[in-house]
Amino acid sequence: MLRYSLTIIFLLFAGTLASGQCLTSLALNPPFVPPAPYFNIAAYSMFWYGSDALWTALDVDGKWPAHDKDKDGSVFKTKLVYWGRGFDWRKEDEPKLIITGKRLDGEAPTISVAHPYAAFVPSREGAGMMTLISIPTTGCWEVSAHYQGHDLSFVVSVNP
Repeated sequence: MLRYSLTIIFLLFAGTLASGQCLTSLALNPPFVPPAPYFNIAAYSMFWYGSDALWTALDVDGKWPAHDKDKDGSVFKTKLVYWGRGFDWRKEDEPKLIITGKRLDGEAPTISVAHPYAAFVPSREGAGMMTLISIPTTGCWEVSAHYQGHDLSFVVSVNP
C-alpha cells in the first residue's frame, strides 16, 4: 500500500515538473506577521514572506510580468525590499544584503545583486533594505537573500 501511494505521489509530482509549471512560493499558514511597526500589505494583493530575522513582500499570484528585452538584456526589473529585525539604517546605510537568483526550469545566467541601500515607506515607521534585480529570461526563478547570517529564498514565475 505504501509503495502504491508513493508511486502515485511521484507520478503527480513528475507530471507537474514535465508540464513546466512553476511552483511559486505561497503565503505561510498561519501567515507571517512582521513585528510592529510594519504595515499590512494584504490590501495590495501581496503577503509577507519570511521570519522576524529577514522578510519580504511577495505577490499573491507568484508571477512577475516580463516585457521586451531592455538594453541590458533583462526581461524584467523590479525593486526588492527586505526587512529584518536587526537592520538599523542609522548604522548601516549600505546594508550587507546579498541577493542571488537562479532559473529552475532551464538554462540562464545566474543573478547577483549588489549595492542595496536603506529605504523608507513614506508616512510609515521601519526602514527596509532595497535593491534592484534584473531577470534575464522568462521562466521559474529562485531568488535568495542573505543578511547577517539569515537566509530567505522564494520562487517566482516570470511570464511573457
